[in-house]
Amino acid sequence: MRYTVNLLFFTSAASLLFLAASSGNAQIVGQVDADIHHGFTIVNTTLPPGRYVFRWSPGSNQDRTMLVTSGDGNKSVEFLVRQSTDSLTPTHSDLIFNRYGDKEFLTRIYERGDKSGVAVAEPSRAEERLKKEGETAVEHTEEQSQ
Repeated sequence: MRYTVNLLFFTSAASLLFLAASSGNAQIVGQVDADIHHGFTIVNTTLPPGRYVFRWSPGSNQDRTMLVTSGDGNKSVEFLVRQSTDSLTPTHSDLIFNRYGDKEFLTRIYERGDKSGVAVAEPSRAEERLKKEGETAVEHTEEQSQ
């Protein structure tokens, strides 16, 4: 019985530490407003060029789910993220894309002044297919004025 109680305590403590560490990792604090001049894909949804707002999904508690909404409010996509750390502290909010020919896939977001940001946790099926076909991504950054 004592062995079971100790194992249960250890498992519970380890789970709490993991949850505490994972929920505090993502560092986007407010929202990132972006003017994106090309269509792009997040997860399995392709969005047209335009103005977008990236923020934590309501109820996500800045944990793992972000929401991107078009400037007119007509389009939105929820997507899972994980922590990402850039080598430099950005002077602008940055969106990082992988480009394959004329297809663009959002990969990371960094808020101005913080090299801790988020990475899209689920690559799209289209991007995975392009990789399997031997396509090579060209990474590019779009700096935002905020």
